[in-house]
Amino acid sequence: MRKNYPGEQLSISRLDGKASSIAEFDVLGGQIRHLVLGGIEVIPEFAGENPRAHVFGFTMAPWPNRLQDGKYQMAGIDYQTPKLDSQGNANHGLLLDEKMEIVSHASDSLKLSYGFGQAAHYPFAIDLELEFGLEENALVTRATATNNSTQSAPFAIGFHPYFLMGNEFTLSAGFTHQIATDDRMLPVSAKEISGLALNQDSRELATLDNCYYGSNEVLVTNPSGSFEIRGLENINYFMLYRPSALLFAKGSALAIEPMSHPANVFATDIASTEILAGESKSYSYEIRSR
Repeated sequence: MRKNYPGEQLSISRLDGKASSIAEFDVLGGQIRHLVLGGIEVIPEFAGENPRAHVFGFTMAPWPNRLQDGKYQMAGIDYQTPKLDSQGNANHGLLLDEKMEIVSHASDSLKLSYGFGQAAHYPFAIDLELEFGLEENALVTRATATNNSTQSAPFAIGFHPYFLMGNEFTLSAGFTHQIATDDRMLPVSAKEISGLALNQDSRELATLDNCYYGSNEVLVTNPSGSFEIRGLENINYFMLYRPSALLFAKGSALAIEPMSHPANVFATDIASTEILAGESKSYSYEIRSR
């Protein structure tokens, strides 16, 4: 096992005609490590030394991205989360250091689970199940959060895959809004936009770290082919982030992060995240080569 991956590594595969699809995962944080769809490599192996530092492929739950000061209030009770980042935010949820359990592992599918509720800063008994399945030229990720508490519980989710862009690419999406942030990367407002179109020469890439909504699909085209990231169920936001570090030996990377809610939602609109006692909520998205 490579030292970069302290969890258990698992793979699934599928053959459609002469085109093969392969996906590799780590139980640590429900991480997607490598993805080939229909013979097109869309997520190469991480080429650095610390995947966690870049949140490389991890699942972000029970909130995505930043939570201001690590604080939130639920049903009149104040909660304080640990491990604040350099900007004083609790970042990317609570799964990054947690190993998920293997529920099932077939040739073309994998199901993992994790039970929240053991920590004082998030005492809600939410059982999270992640299912990764290969379809023809696609990887579909489905998450189900079940509230086994006797009270409503807050829950939001996001996914942090990085994609190989290469030296030449185009990216397009029909987003209608971009969320503006302050110097701590916390949302402060939203502005209307008429879609998003980027290529390798776009000046926005130098500082790209933005959240968008209004469309459920992002399309990328490069010399290797085209692929899309599409929200399917309860995925309404996308975070796009261009890392300054070289993450892939084969070329430049871009994080395209499907999320159920924007950053800081526990502090600004926690009611929108509530799952009632005894109920479940599902979230899903797909990565598909074209």
